[in-house]
Amino acid sequence: MNKGNHRTIGGQAVIEGVLFRGPHGYAIAVRRPDGEIVWKEQEHQSPASHYPWKLPILRGMAMMWDSLSLGTSALNWSAEMAMPKDGKAKKPNKLATTLSFLFAIVIGLGLFVGVPYLLTTLLKSEFNLNDQDLLFNVIDGAFRIVLVIGYILFTTIFKDVRRVYSYHGAEHKTINTYESGSEPTTESVKRFTRFHPRCGTSFIVVVLLILILLHSVVFALLPYDLSFAAKLAIRLALIPLVAGLAYEVIRFSGKHADKWWAKPFIWPGVSTQHITTREPDDQMLEVALFSFHKVRELEERAETATATNSV
Repeated sequence: MNKGNHRTIGGQAVIEGVLFRGPHGYAIAVRRPDGEIVWKEQEHQSPASHYPWKLPILRGMAMMWDSLSLGTSALNWSAEMAMPKDGKAKKPNKLATTLSFLFAIVIGLGLFVGVPYLLTTLLKSEFNLNDQDLLFNVIDGAFRIVLVIGYILFTTIFKDVRRVYSYHGAEHKTINTYESGSEPTTESVKRFTRFHPRCGTSFIVVVLLILILLHSVVFALLPYDLSFAAKLAIRLALIPLVAGLAYEVIRFSGKHADKWWAKPFIWPGVSTQHITTREPDDQMLEVALFSFHKVRELEERAETATATNSV
């Protein structure tokens, strides 16, 4: 929830670092094995800043794709920077990065959309269900939620992933400090929570819940005799719309996070952040603050240039 004239700034954790982005660009800071903090900044505008992608629902679709693309690029850069200087890491190939990004999306869709639907379909005869039934879509959604939460819990067994989750906590504490109206410093950010209502984790949880509702409505209007492949294709085709709807829910609830009626919308995502965030140490907070101040400087320069050009 932004207060005053604060710029909209968001972020994500990367390997040994944090990315922060604003309306005009982003900055990434990473701590190398020798303790040095390296960083880069880049002017960047989301497609959601241009018509028609800035319209409600459409902006959520655009933001999802832009965040996935930018996030993958940032993770690759951070992985390269986090390697020892005498390491054998090669500079990521842009084509290979793009292909691996698309491959990951396909695998993710198959695992978290196809597998739950297949499992629920196998239970059809047991419970005398069809896709038009609310119970069918609730079971499908429950399988999906279990798979996603199970996957997230599984990742916590890896030390490197736990460190990313700690940087995730540092990112949230920095944003919460900024949005409270306080100046983010190493000491001030420690007073703030590592949970944030507009987190990507919250977005995923809202997507899962909206999928249950939307599938129940859509399949109640469709013919009973559609093939398994057709029904699966429809489920996949609905994902951009679900992302757009989820973005609007997160955006709206985030703006009203202090209202009692917004708590039920925020609670599922914030609860899941107990897994995807951890308390950061001082060095992690230092990296997060470094990145934050760099993106804020970038935004100030961009706004000054815009003001000068408009005179």
